[in-house]
Amino acid sequence: MRIVHLVGHRGLNGVATSVKMLVDAQLRAGHEVMVVHPRKSWIEKQSFAGPITLFETSYSLKPGELLRTGYAIRDWGRTLVHAHGSGGNKYLMAFRMAVGVPAVMTAHARHYQIPWMFAHAVVGLSRQTMDYYISRRLVAARRIFNVPNIFNIDDFSPVDPSSRTAARAELGIRDEAFLIGAVGSIGARKRQADMARVLARLVEAGVDAELLLVGGSTSEPDAQRDLAEAMADPRLAGRVHMPGHRADAVRLIPALDLYLCASAVEEAPIAPLEAMALAVPVVSTDVGNMADLLPPSRILPVGDIDGMTETVIGLARNPAVRAEQGAFDRATVATKLSARAILPKIEEIYRFAIASARDRSRGRIDQALASH
Repeated sequence: MRIVHLVGHRGLNGVATSVKMLVDAQLRAGHEVMVVHPRKSWIEKQSFAGPITLFETSYSLKPGELLRTGYAIRDWGRTLVHAHGSGGNKYLMAFRMAVGVPAVMTAHARHYQIPWMFAHAVVGLSRQTMDYYISRRLVAARRIFNVPNIFNIDDFSPVDPSSRTAARAELGIRDEAFLIGAVGSIGARKRQADMARVLARLVEAGVDAELLLVGGSTSEPDAQRDLAEAMADPRLAGRVHMPGHRADAVRLIPALDLYLCASAVEEAPIAPLEAMALAVPVVSTDVGNMADLLPPSRILPVGDIDGMTETVIGLARNPAVRAEQGAFDRATVATKLSARAILPKIEEIYRFAIASARDRSRGRIDQALASH
């Protein structure tokens, strides 16, 4: 197939990372890929697993830019178009209305937007994601499919003492401290204040613990106030590290002894998968598809400070179990989220979208399908 990905995100985040891994898997499988991206985006600077066509757009809704991008996609000879992010979804809605292009959208977040109604197929990254769109009548149940992100662990090696020490030295964190933490924008959705409260409980229980929060702050006054109040606890003095947004955040994860995801809402978060691929054990709230990847003993309700604390203390005091759980997490990602497991499901969704579309380029599409 000749697949076009409309990527609306400019910076490095879970959406861009997941699209990059999907594109690489598609290239290795023999598909041809075009990535339409914003100017100065993270994804355009990456090296891919094979030859790729890159096209820059502003995602402006002005007719001239829509036409310029649409003609480039048409002339490249696409089989279908797969959108990621609100900008890409809006463009794909226009292309579907104009020429009936087979349209697939991935629900990387929960947004009430009209474009979802125009997708021939939607990739719901978790059951929670699917329930949101179905219950709001944005997507018919027959058009949304539960398929998580592909994740390739080949570029990730289990943390060893040297990588742990190097990451901690860069951050100024003591080697002997038990370090918990997470990567993500500092805000209400990620609930970093809950992590700070867990840290206070750990210290109170006698665990020499510290907290690492990697990510830029959002403009959410209530969330910032909540985090400031939690961090005002005198027991946390000198124990919280906030290096801000880091494009190389994955390089800092080896500093952690345990990754703690306290989020209130996720679809299929990437940062916990990076920790799992590094064999750093993960404890998570019941969000997105995390319950499909972790054992029930490490899945807690959102806001359950007591439960998170008890689980983390158990792992802090048993390094052998912690190592076993880290190895288990890495093996889980390697099997459940591999290209071999996920790509055939994505291709099945593509075939569904193509069969559902009334495309003016039908003959070319049928020929492309016959070759795969």
